[in-house]
Amino acid sequence: MKKDEAKKAASGAQPRSPRATRKEAKALLSEVSRLAKRHKKRLSTDQAERLEAARLSLIETLRDPKAAASLIEERSAALDRITDELLGSVRKGSTREFFESITVAVVIALVLRAFVLEAFKIPSGSMIPTLEVGDHIFVNKFIYGLRVPFTNMWFVQWGSGPERGDVIVFRYPRDQTKDYIKRVVAVAGDHIRVEGKDVFINGVKLEREDPVLLSYFEDAEPGEDLGFHQFQRAHAYAERSRSEPPAAYTVLYSAHLGERPPFPSGEALPGVECVYGEAGRTSECVVQSDHVFVMGDNRDNSSDSRAWGGVPMALVKGKAMFVWWSRGARAGVRWDRMGQPIH
Repeated sequence: MKKDEAKKAASGAQPRSPRATRKEAKALLSEVSRLAKRHKKRLSTDQAERLEAARLSLIETLRDPKAAASLIEERSAALDRITDELLGSVRKGSTREFFESITVAVVIALVLRAFVLEAFKIPSGSMIPTLEVGDHIFVNKFIYGLRVPFTNMWFVQWGSGPERGDVIVFRYPRDQTKDYIKRVVAVAGDHIRVEGKDVFINGVKLEREDPVLLSYFEDAEPGEDLGFHQFQRAHAYAERSRSEPPAAYTVLYSAHLGERPPFPSGEALPGVECVYGEAGRTSECVVQSDHVFVMGDNRDNSSDSRAWGGVPMALVKGKAMFVWWSRGARAGVRWDRMGQPIH
């Protein structure tokens, strides 16, 4: 028994297999080649030649299929010592490299979340049928401009902002700790009024097709009590926005609700300036600069600009893109909604 093997046996350590020895030697060669290439300016001509000689010696040994594991270990150790001597200050352990990789990945994820893309979960049925309770969506935060992270300030804005028909995520104006998602119906400068089920933008009623009567179940989030949820009956209208080109989507109106209050009904709301008629009722409102007017697609089951006014552009987070995951307490995983774009 050779001396080094005898030491291993005496200590109780198991000798490594030839296959494991070769694998470790190849990993060492890969590391040394990478370091030598990246930091070649640190090495003098003599140092580079010493390192290359040790590297080639190990390569030649590995090319011999009959080379003893002890010889491979000896030449690996020699290369390892020279590498430590010449490039020890820049050499990194595998643990350090792992944590550096994780750190870089986390930083990239945080930058993407702050400036480009963020995930949101739909907690209510105000956007049915476009969005279901339990839908998880991605929002494009870069589309309207570049915002200072975690603030309502913009580095820079581009374009004219959200367009009519866009589905946007924003901080709720009355409680900015909450995020809301609604559809933009009118933009700054637009005149808007709502009479019953009809929405008028700049004096023109939004175009709709004939309604279809349907039943739907407003699901709950996983783990939520389903006791108060039930099947609803609604009239579904295919509606088109006042934009070029028009955005097509579906809105719902409850089949059981009678007369609906007009908008606006006299209450002063932020973000809109209203003109009153002779009877003391508002005939229409104008959306103010840097604001948008939003409504839920589930029109009779949505708290939106009709109740609390326009959304300041400073609170707009971005435009909804697509559903990446969907699961409800009753429906379970909704595989058919995965990847569905949001229009």
